[in-house]
Amino acid sequence: MSPDNRQRLRTPQGTESFFLEEAYRHRQLLRMTEDHFASWGYLPVLTPVFDYYETYRPLLDRSQVERSYRFPDREGELLMLRSDITLFLAKQMGLSLKDAPLPRRVYYADSIIRHQEEEDISSDEFFQSGAELIGLKGQEGDLEVLMLLNDLMDAMRLPSWRMHIGSRAILDAVLEGTADPAEVGDLLELRDREGMYRLIGKEKANLLLFLGTPDEFTELSTELVRAIGDSSAVSSVVEAVNDLKSLASELSATVSMEKIRIDLSEHGGQPYYTGFTVRAYVDGANSAIASGGRYDKLLGSFGSPSPAAGFSLMMRKIEPLSGFAADAAEESPVRIAEGNNFTGRYRDATRRRKNGERVAIT
Repeated sequence: MSPDNRQRLRTPQGTESFFLEEAYRHRQLLRMTEDHFASWGYLPVLTPVFDYYETYRPLLDRSQVERSYRFPDREGELLMLRSDITLFLAKQMGLSLKDAPLPRRVYYADSIIRHQEEEDISSDEFFQSGAELIGLKGQEGDLEVLMLLNDLMDAMRLPSWRMHIGSRAILDAVLEGTADPAEVGDLLELRDREGMYRLIGKEKANLLLFLGTPDEFTELSTELVRAIGDSSAVSSVVEAVNDLKSLASELSATVSMEKIRIDLSEHGGQPYYTGFTVRAYVDGANSAIASGGRYDKLLGSFGSPSPAAGFSLMMRKIEPLSGFAADAAEESPVRIAEGNNFTGRYRDATRRRKNGERVAIT
């Protein structure tokens, strides 16, 4: 087979498309998600598909650089395809928010491209939706973002979902320049206890590997912090731990904590996080379906030093598991119009569409 014919019959590795009923479920779930964001006062925003690579290079860790797609433009400038909407959005908002009233609430829904796994032909193209709260610092902003995510997970009717809340501030305070956060982060992702013991010591590792209920965190965290010893880092660790305790306490006054876990191995996965972090998991998905947190310094890289927090959703992971998406398709089947000729069928279809039906003329 000639190269031209092979290209006609294949798509580039890492791309994905979907059609008909599957695409309909995607659109219905996306519409509900956008309506949810809008009902909380968030406005839509669009980011460019690609931008100058060097703009983001200082903000990327090694793994992000390796996963990104880069290419030269016609003038030889190196560009990067959108691999993380939060980064592209931070530049856009940082340039546009100077002297603008705050806070600003925005949401987005678009594709991102980044290399993930060799084995999965569709693993490099994702559809990401999310929300960002810009200009509201402290616990009030944290609680709004967490409750926005909590209520959306309920609305999507996902099976046995749970939210893991961590803290990049605790990680940074514990390490305090003694180890590479990216290296420690890789071990935390794997929950590699022995590797953590060797790298930073047993006491620090035991704190950073904590996973339990908010009540267990309140009960055990003081002892875990005390075990670190009288190093100069302890006071900042105590402050970060107390901030997370306070956040969990305020959250418990608003929502049931059955689905909430404090998980200090959740460091956000991105170097720009500064405060709380969150990931959401659901039965049937092999990785987190949502992730986010607080990133108070990121917009300052683009000229607008505003606090910010938010999260993103991996929509293609969610769609096959969402009860809302399944019912949206089943509850609105396509009907066939009635009538003896085209005009009659057209009039019947028009009348029934006004009542919310999906009607084909023939």
